[in-house]
Amino acid sequence: MKKLEALIEQLYQHRHQQQLDTVLPLIADEGLGKSTLMLQLGAKYIHTRDGELPEPDALLDRICYDRRGFQEMMAESDKQALIMVPDAARILYSMDVAKSEQKQIEKDLMDVRGLEYFILLGFQSWDRIGGEIKERRSKLALKIPRRGLIRGYGRDAMDERIDSGSWPESTLTDKFPPLDGTELWAQYQQLDLEQKRERLAGGGRDPEQAEKDIQRKVAIRATKPWAPHQGMTQRDAAKLIDYSESWVSETVRDWKDGEYRDLVEATEEVIA
Repeated sequence: MKKLEALIEQLYQHRHQQQLDTVLPLIADEGLGKSTLMLQLGAKYIHTRDGELPEPDALLDRICYDRRGFQEMMAESDKQALIMVPDAARILYSMDVAKSEQKQIEKDLMDVRGLEYFILLGFQSWDRIGGEIKERRSKLALKIPRRGLIRGYGRDAMDERIDSGSWPESTLTDKFPPLDGTELWAQYQQLDLEQKRERLAGGGRDPEQAEKDIQRKVAIRATKPWAPHQGMTQRDAAKLIDYSESWVSETVRDWKDGEYRDLVEATEEVIA
């Protein structure tokens, strides 16, 4: 991945040494190596900045798994810090974010521009990236079309993707190796597993998440996705809660796909 390593060095010299930051989306379907690439780019950035590779635990400490942790890391980190968010769509820019939270996150991302951070954000698709990032904050995006292959797109190519709806020719192509068998990957898998277990068990759920579940329940019951033409419109349902019509739309779509059945199941009692 010599081209990618050279890219990180150029970003550090021409941006982070010039009082600028980097917000870099990594786009890939699940299982194609998004986390692998993120760890490698993070390690290369620290090596470029400090002159030596980080220990695995020091690198993993720079990962954010929830919105509060991301905001705290942005607020408390030293200049030129590395910040990695493997599941950025879920905790930053998904439809799951309330209008007020969305504005606060966008404000936070604007406020930290002078802190020279290197921020890596993982997304499963281009459509899941918020407008502030893909339209303004990011000057570069990396896409993994298949495992081990990376295609890079500069600002002009990203604008063309926005305008035309399809990717133009990439401005950079490179390959990256797996991390299987390394101490770093073993520690990352253990950390990732612990985080997933916490989410499944409800550990780490804060009042904010509980409130979202309440509002999901209201939106699903109001729209009645199990009974077409019987429930409220998604626009009217959004007026009952603190979230946007698009958030209601995604909640309904997810319910149809089998999610949130622990909140609302289409039983006879609910239908009645």
